[in-house]
Amino acid sequence: METLFITAAGQRRRKRAIIVMSVLGALIVISFIVSMNTGFIRLSPMDVVKTLFGAGTPKQELILFDFRLPRIVISILIGAGFAVSGCIMQGLSRNPLADPGLLGINAGAGLAVILFIIYYPVTERGSIFLMPVLALAGAALTALLIYLLSYKRQRGIMPARMILVGIAVAGGVSAAIQILTLRLSPEKYQMFSIWMAGSIWATNWKYVLALLPWLIIILHSNRMKFRPALS
Repeated sequence: METLFITAAGQRRRKRAIIVMSVLGALIVISFIVSMNTGFIRLSPMDVVKTLFGAGTPKQELILFDFRLPRIVISILIGAGFAVSGCIMQGLSRNPLADPGLLGINAGAGLAVILFIIYYPVTERGSIFLMPVLALAGAALTALLIYLLSYKRQRGIMPARMILVGIAVAGGVSAAIQILTLRLSPEKYQMFSIWMAGSIWATNWKYVLALLPWLIIILHSNRMKFRPALS
């Protein structure tokens, strides 16, 4: 009887997940279409279709393929990354309000990036591909530090302790970032501020290619890791 109840509950969860994913997928498609048609220079739906199939004018191709599509694609990728990171943080801390910013992981990524900007001659070609790697490394080191400070030999990881440690680490790392920003030139400070704010202005396909491999690896590894728990 208990087995039947667990099976029925699993089927209900699976059905609900399919419905939610279908609705969210439809919203993404609608947003994708609306974003391609709206902007400072408006393109009609027919213009978008013609341009996608190679029958648009050079101006329409420039607007769609070089300006709008990269921003749309990278926005979707960033949203997927935010969703996965938030889900992982909430699962580990057993707190529905937890997020990477609360635990200081975002600050660790920012610290790695600002050190890179200060001590490395930043070029557009190199920074596009190096900054995500360094941000990931900084976030991983910060997460490891929080884990080590939160771990107790007899009791393992305690969610409440991990959150408190994360808040303390976030405060310390954020203070270090504020001090290091004083060493930046106006140009580098603007670059760092835009990066920290997460602006997608002036995004092109190079940024998409810099983000896509890491996101695929992270999404696939987490899917394989948590698949038994979700089945």
